[in-house]
Amino acid sequence: GGAGAAGRAPSVVGVATASLGDIPLQLSELGTVTPQATVTVQSQINGTLIAVYFREGQAVRKGQLLALVDPRPYEVSLQQAEGQLMRDQASLDEAKLDAARYRTLVAQDSIARQTYDQEVATVKQDEGVVRIDLAAIASARLNIAYCHIVAPVSGRVGLREVDPGNLVNTNEPNGLVVINELDPATVILTLPEDSIPQVAQRMAAAGGLPATAYDRTAATVLAQGELYTLDNQIDTSTGTVKARARFANPSGTLFPNQFVNVTLLVDTLTNVVTVPAVAIRHGPQGDFVYVIQSDSTVKVTPVKVGPAQGETASIQSGLNAGDVVVTDGGDRLSDGAHVIQPKDAARFAQTMARQRKPTGGILGWIEGLFGVKPAPAAGAGAGQTADNTGGAQSGAGGEGAARRAALLASLDLTADQQAKANQIFADARTKSEAAGDDFQARRQIMQDANNQLEAILTPEQKAKFEAGRAQLRPGGAGSSAPSSSQPPSVPPPAAAASSARHTGRAEATAASGQSPSVAAPAAPSPGGPGGPGGRARFIDALGLDAAQKAQADQIFAAARAQSQGSTDPDARRAAMRQAFEKLDAILRPDQKAKLAALRAQARGSGNGGG
Repeated sequence: GGAGAAGRAPSVVGVATASLGDIPLQLSELGTVTPQATVTVQSQINGTLIAVYFREGQAVRKGQLLALVDPRPYEVSLQQAEGQLMRDQASLDEAKLDAARYRTLVAQDSIARQTYDQEVATVKQDEGVVRIDLAAIASARLNIAYCHIVAPVSGRVGLREVDPGNLVNTNEPNGLVVINELDPATVILTLPEDSIPQVAQRMAAAGGLPATAYDRTAATVLAQGELYTLDNQIDTSTGTVKARARFANPSGTLFPNQFVNVTLLVDTLTNVVTVPAVAIRHGPQGDFVYVIQSDSTVKVTPVKVGPAQGETASIQSGLNAGDVVVTDGGDRLSDGAHVIQPKDAARFAQTMARQRKPTGGILGWIEGLFGVKPAPAAGAGAGQTADNTGGAQSGAGGEGAARRAALLASLDLTADQQAKANQIFADARTKSEAAGDDFQARRQIMQDANNQLEAILTPEQKAKFEAGRAQLRPGGAGSSAPSSSQPPSVPPPAAAASSARHTGRAEATAASGQSPSVAAPAAPSPGGPGGPGGRARFIDALGLDAAQKAQADQIFAAARAQSQGSTDPDARRAAMRQAFEKLDAILRPDQKAKLAALRAQARGSGNGGG
């Protein structure tokens, strides 16, 4: 960790700042929608169903007429009961008159007391008969009322179970129809027994807990309501208790027996330290975060994690508001490692570019041999700017940006296309700066940017774009690549080492959005890296015979041709390595030793660049 981290290259990481915020304490449980009331409508009378006054799925009101059973038999019974009442009422009236007469006669002692008492009893009997008749009339009227089947509750009717014309009775197994009262609707859910004290305490204080019903995916809110009651016992088999929440359901979003996710707001933590959950890491010693120090190093800081909400977690201890923590790229960090924040990535890339040394040694000589343009010395020409150390920087990046701007201008982009192109190359610039010295990654980033640009172009613009890119490649109309007929030359070791210190590869950086390209070499001097005299002295130093010299000329000529046909620097290096392998294969052991010594000397003179 610590000692090795000091020598490791800094990593670009994602960061976030710890802040104070509120974290809601919630319980999320699975529940089932249940109607406020479920009623199976049964016929309370036997008879033939002659009419149905509802549509399946219709919302009905309490007392609304749903169906009609044939009432005629019960209307006849009513008339019969009314006739019986009239007859018995007449008998009662007659008995009352007789009793009044007998009472006068008894007062005059004209009749026996027994006769009067019998007449009084007859009056009471007739009164009882009349009451029976009245009950029969009420029963007949009630049967007629039962023939008119009405909705006992307001709600939504289901599918009809009986069709008109069928004989219905009071013991129908499925009834006529089922009515569910859906507004309000309720949801039955289960809560773990460990949460009961907290939930019960909050319900006692507030009368209910805010509840939100989500669909099965927990992504769409279906209804808002409250948890208003708990069951009176815990289910010992599951360790849970049933609870019921009530939700307003005017549009019928909640459907009976529907599974929903219910979130209960139990409490809210206020003014707690919060960080993105991805910043929290787990180790053998517990949870920790990487805190970025003032010197751009990270410190492993143990923390105590509290409740979380979505992608935000609360920190109970170990972290303060305002601390900057690592959120992305922490897998390759250790305590004390140096990091680069996104806001500093561009400045770091520019600093590294200024400090990057040009290629030297035998690699510089072979790049000159293969047609790579050496970097101009300080003050050698336009496109250079002196830095604070007295050196010079190549203006290839600015030249690449100018070429890209000219190429884009030639495409006649619309305003929308121009905005998208700017965004594409801005993203590529950021990614390229983060890639640092990884040339393959930078090259892939630019290829991806060019592909994204082509995706927004019209066919005509694509053709122009490809033509413009072809001109910028070596050998294109806009390049000045050397002729393949020019004979390669090899410098002597000292000359190679000296020229290698001034050799560089002009690259259009990803920061300017320009694809990597190789500029044409300047005309070689007789004694320079590509001059015939230099190559001859190098070969003479090895002591090659005539046959070996001819083979060496062929080897380097083929390598030069292969290098000039490719824009890939890795391919150029591969051609160089293959050339030396072929040269090494034709040498004697003493010549191989001389070659190794010359290459070692070139590396030492070129500061290790080769």
